[in-house]
Amino acid sequence: MAIFVVGAKLLGGSVSLPQWKVLRLSLAAVSLPLLAVSVMESFGLRPLGGGLNDRPGATLGNATDQGLVGLIIAGILSSQSSSEEGWQLWLRRAGLPASAAVVVLSGSRAALFGLAMVSLYVAILWMRSRKWSGFRTVLGAGAVTAGFALAVFIVPATRERLLSAGTVDGRLLLWNRSLALISDHPLSGVGPSGFVDALPEYLNDDWARSVGDTFPTDSPHNWILQALAAGGFPLLLLALTCVGTAVWLVRKRLMEAQDPDLKRYLVITGVAISAYWIALLTHFTSIGTTALVALLCGGLVGRDSIPAASTLVKPPANAWITRFGPLLPSVGGLAFACACLAVAVPATLAEWSMSSGAQAARAGDAEGADKAFQLGHSLRPWDSDTALLAAQAFAGPATTGDQLSAQHAVEWARLARESTPHSQEAGLALAIGYIYSGELDDAKAVLDELLAEAPSSTSLFVQRGVANFGLGRTSESIDDLQKAATLDPTLDTPWRILSAIYQRMGDAGAAQAAMERAETLSP
Repeated sequence: MAIFVVGAKLLGGSVSLPQWKVLRLSLAAVSLPLLAVSVMESFGLRPLGGGLNDRPGATLGNATDQGLVGLIIAGILSSQSSSEEGWQLWLRRAGLPASAAVVVLSGSRAALFGLAMVSLYVAILWMRSRKWSGFRTVLGAGAVTAGFALAVFIVPATRERLLSAGTVDGRLLLWNRSLALISDHPLSGVGPSGFVDALPEYLNDDWARSVGDTFPTDSPHNWILQALAAGGFPLLLLALTCVGTAVWLVRKRLMEAQDPDLKRYLVITGVAISAYWIALLTHFTSIGTTALVALLCGGLVGRDSIPAASTLVKPPANAWITRFGPLLPSVGGLAFACACLAVAVPATLAEWSMSSGAQAARAGDAEGADKAFQLGHSLRPWDSDTALLAAQAFAGPATTGDQLSAQHAVEWARLARESTPHSQEAGLALAIGYIYSGELDDAKAVLDELLAEAPSSTSLFVQRGVANFGLGRTSESIDDLQKAATLDPTLDTPWRILSAIYQRMGDAGAAQAAMERAETLSP
C-alpha cells in the first residue's frame, strides 16, 4: 500500500511526464544486468548461487517472477516518445530487447503469454498508425505471432519446458485440491499464509504420484483462488471492487491526459499490468513483482487534486496550527518511514545470520549454527519461518547421526509449532529430531498426528517406517515404507530403507531386490 501511494504521488497527475521518463530509463538500465544474469544461468552458471538442477530465476529467485518483471519492463519500454534522443533513445532501444529476452530465457509460460499479448497490442497499434487495411493487419499479426514463437522455440530450455505437460497436470491438480479446501472455508478462508498448512489435508494419492511433497505448496498459483483461500468470498469481493475502482480511475486519468506521450505511457503501462494479472492466473504473488506493479498502479490512478470551493467564512486560525500545521504531513511521513526502517533493517540483517546458520549446519558446526539462528530469531522474532528454517536446517544433519543437530532440530521445531501448530514442515522436522535423538515414541506420536491430517504424505510414511523399525515394529515399518513407495513410484528412499531392514532381518534376497529397485530409480 505504501508503494502504491508513492507511485500515485510521483507518477500521478498531469505534470508527471518527466517522472515517467526517468522511470523508463531506470527500468531500461535495470534490464541489462538482469539479462546478463539470465544468460549466464541459461548456460548453467549460477553467479547468485543455487544448484545446477535448480530452475534459474536470476535476481528474482524464481523463474516466473523473472519473466514477469521482464514482461512489465518490456511493456513499458515498447512505447515510443517524441522527445527521446541521444543516449536516452539508445538505452530504451537496448532495454526493450533485453527485457524481452529475459522473459524468453525464464521459460515461464505465464510470462511468455503476457509478452505475446503486449507484443500483439504494440504491433497492431503500429500497423494502425500506418493505415494498414484490415487484411494486412491480420497478416501482420500472424507474422508477429510466428516470429514470437520462433524466438521462443530457439532457446532449448524454454522449448523443452513449453512442450512438457508435467507442470500443467500438476497445476490442474493443485487447483482441484485448492477448490476442495475453499469449499470447506467459503466465508473466512484459512487466513493469511495459512494455505501451506491447510492444504495437506486435501491432498490425495494422485497428488503424491504426480507432484510429491518434496516442496510444500504455499499458494494455489491463481490470484482468484489465493484470495478465496486467504479470506474467502468477502476478500475476493473486496479485491474485485478494488480492481473495478482502479479501472474507473484509470479511465478518468486517460480522459484528462493532454500530453500525447504521457497518454501513450499510461495506455501501454495499463496493457502490461493487465497482462501481468492474467499471468497471475497461473502463478503466485511475490514481493519481487508486486512492489513494481503497485508503484505503476499508483501512477496510473494518481490524478491532480482539485481544491474544494467553499463559501463558508473560516474562523481565525490558531497560531500554533498556522505555524506548525504545514509540517505535520512531513513529520508523519518521517515517523512512518522510521517505523518501517525499524522493522525492515533488523529483518534484512537477519538474512545474513540465517544464511550463515544454514551454512554452518551443513558443515556440521551445530553450535555455530544455533548461535547464528538465535541471532536471526532475535532480529526477526515476529517471523515464525525463522524457527522453521532453523529446524529444517538441523533436520538434515540429524539424519546422518549428528545427535546435537537432532536436539537442536527438536528445540527449533517446537518453537515453530508454537506459532503454527498445524505446520506439516515443522512437524516433520520435529519428528526427525525425535527419531535421531532416540525419542522414538514421541516421534511416532507426532507422525501419527501428522498423517491423520495429511494421509497421502510420502515423507511422513518414510519417517514413520524408520520410527516403527526402531521401536521393534518391523511389520508396521515395512507397511509404511511400502505405502510410501506406492504413493510415489519414482522415489528411491523407501526401497533403500527397506533393503537395510531386510538385511537386518537376514533376508538377503529381499534386501538385494529392494536395493536393485532403488538403483533403477536413482543410480
